[in-house]
Amino acid sequence: MRPVVFDGQFGWLHPARGPEGVVLCYPFGYDSLCTYRGMRRLAERLAARGMPVLRFDYPGTGDSAGDASEPGRWRAWIDSIKQAVALLRESTGVERVSLVGLRLGGMLAALAAQELGDVNGLVLLAPVLSGKNYQRELRAHYRQWLSIPAAMDCTPEADTDAFVEAYGFRLYQDTLESMRAVDLRRDASRPAQRVLLLDSLDPARIDALTAHYREQGLEVARQDFAEYSKFMLESLDSEIPHAAFESIADWLSGARERGASDATDDVCAGYDVRQRVEPGVIETPVSLDQGRMFGIYCLPEAPADLSAPAVLLLNTGAVSRIGNARLGVKLARRLARQGIVSLRVDLRGLGDSQPSRDSVSLDDLYAQAGADDAACAARWLKARGHRGAVLLGICAGAFVGLHAAAREPAVLGAVLVNLQKFTWRNICDEHGKPTIAVAAFGSTRSYLRSMAQPRKWLRVVKGQSGGWPVARKLAARFTSRLGSTLADRLQRVSGLELGAREERRLIAALCAQGGDTRLVYGVLDEGVEELERYFGVRGARLRRFGRVRADFCERTDHAILSASAQDNVMNYVEDYYRTTFGEMRQSDATPARDSRAANAGWRHTRATQWLVKRARAFRLFGEAS
Repeated sequence: MRPVVFDGQFGWLHPARGPEGVVLCYPFGYDSLCTYRGMRRLAERLAARGMPVLRFDYPGTGDSAGDASEPGRWRAWIDSIKQAVALLRESTGVERVSLVGLRLGGMLAALAAQELGDVNGLVLLAPVLSGKNYQRELRAHYRQWLSIPAAMDCTPEADTDAFVEAYGFRLYQDTLESMRAVDLRRDASRPAQRVLLLDSLDPARIDALTAHYREQGLEVARQDFAEYSKFMLESLDSEIPHAAFESIADWLSGARERGASDATDDVCAGYDVRQRVEPGVIETPVSLDQGRMFGIYCLPEAPADLSAPAVLLLNTGAVSRIGNARLGVKLARRLARQGIVSLRVDLRGLGDSQPSRDSVSLDDLYAQAGADDAACAARWLKARGHRGAVLLGICAGAFVGLHAAAREPAVLGAVLVNLQKFTWRNICDEHGKPTIAVAAFGSTRSYLRSMAQPRKWLRVVKGQSGGWPVARKLAARFTSRLGSTLADRLQRVSGLELGAREERRLIAALCAQGGDTRLVYGVLDEGVEELERYFGVRGARLRRFGRVRADFCERTDHAILSASAQDNVMNYVEDYYRTTFGEMRQSDATPARDSRAANAGWRHTRATQWLVKRARAFRLFGEAS
C-alpha cells in the first residue's frame, strides 16, 4: 500500500492488477476509530483478490485537511468520494469501480454513486438510512458516555442545535441540516447496477430499502451481518468480521478462485508525498524503522528551528495516530502554527504500521516493544536535525512513553496523561483476552464523591446497586496504601528497600536520563490510584526524584474525549514545552555555575528536606516529602 494525497484528502492506495476497483467509504467519528483496523484489513483482502482499493479520510476528518466545523462539509464529503473514484481510475486504469460504505459511509456512498451514475457495485454495511434517526442515535451515545465513570469529571456539552457530539466528534449545524433531509428509502435512486446489503440492526427498514432498489430494476443481494456488534466495539476490542468480508470479496470479484493474489508488492515503497493542510502547515507521510512504523511529520511552512525538540505523539491505546476525537491532528497543526515540529506515529501493530493485524491485546499495548518503537521514532527525529523528542502519551501511550523516556537519550522530556500502570505483567490468554478483570472499579475519589450524594445511598438501600463490593474494594485500597506508606517510612529510616522497587527504579532511571517528565491526571482518573499507591498522596514522593512531578487537571476525562479535556491537554503541552525548552535554550547560552557552589547548595537543600521529613515521619496519609 502507498499513501496518496488528492484535493486535500489523505488516503491509502492498495494496488492490484485487475479490472475492478473499489473505494472504501469510512463511517464517521468514533465509529471510524473503532473499525479502522478492520477497514484496512478489508482493503488488503480485496487487493489480494485482484481489486485495487482506495481508502481515504473525508475533508476535515482523519489526516485530511480542514476541520469538521467548516461549512459545506456534507457536500464536500460526497464530492470527495467522487474525487476518490476519479483518482482510482486514473492511477490504476480499472474499467469498473464499486463503492463499499460502512454506517454513515454507506449513506454517503449511495448518494455519491447516484451522482456518478456509472458505479458498478454498491456494498452497504449496516448503512445509516435516515439522517434524522442518526442524529438521535449520536445524542443517545453521548448521554450514555456521560454516565460511565471515565466521563465523570468532564464538562457536559449543552444540548443545542449548533452541533451534535458523540465521543468527542462533532457534526455541526450546516452538516446536520443537510443530513436531516436524507432518507435512503426514498433518495439515491439507481445508485449502481447492483447492490449488496449487509445489516442486522433494523430488518424492516432494510427490507424497505431492498424493495426500493428492486422496484428500480436493480440487482439486489441481501445478507446478514451477525458480526456487526463485535466489529463496532472500541478499537482495542473490535473483532474483524471475517465472514462478512469474505462474502463482500466474493460478491465484488464474482467469486473468482480464492487464494489467487494479483496484488502488487510495493508496501510503503519509497513514497514522497506532502500536502499543505492549512495556511502555514505542511504534512508529510513518513516511513520509519524500514517500513515497520508509519507517521505523519507535521512542520510549519516557514523554515523551522530544527535544533529545537520535536513533539512525538504516541498512540492512545489501540487508536490510530489521529488520536481520540482527532486530538493528535489538532495538536500537531496547532504546534506547527507556533513553529514547533511534530510527528504523530503508529507504533507496530497499530494504525497503518506494518504488518497489519487482525487483533490487538492489552499485552500488546503494554509490551516493551512499544517503548522500543517510541525510542526508535525519537532517534529518527534526532537524525532529522532536531535536538531530540518530547513525548506525549495518553493511557497506554503514557506507559509506552514512560519506558521509552527511561532508557532513550534522544527523549528530552515527556508529558504522560492518565498513566494507568508503571509496570506490567501479561494478563491475556492465548486469544488475547484478559484473564482478570481490568478497571472494574473507578477511582477512590469518584466513589467518595458519589458517597456524598443521597440518591446513591437510596439506590443501595433499595438494592439497586451493591454497596458491599465497593466498600470491600475501598478498604483494600486503603490497606494497600497504608502498607506502601509504612514501607516507605521504614525505607527512609532504615535504608531497607521494601515494596515498589521496580516503580522507584523506573522513576530513578527516568531522572538519570536528564529529561523533565510530567505525569498528568484527571482528578478522578483511575490511574491516580496507582500513582498514590507507590508515590503517596498526589504523588508527593516523586519530589525526591527531582525531575518528575505529578499534576492534576479538573474537567479531564480518561480518554481525553471532551472538548474541555482536549483543551486542557493541548494547553498543558504548549505551556510545558514553552517553559521547559525555552529555559533550556537560554541556559545553553549561559556559562555554567561553579560546580562546587551548586553541590553545596544541593547538600544544604537536601539536609533541610531531611529534617522536615523526619518531623512528619508518622503521618500515614499526609504528604511523604
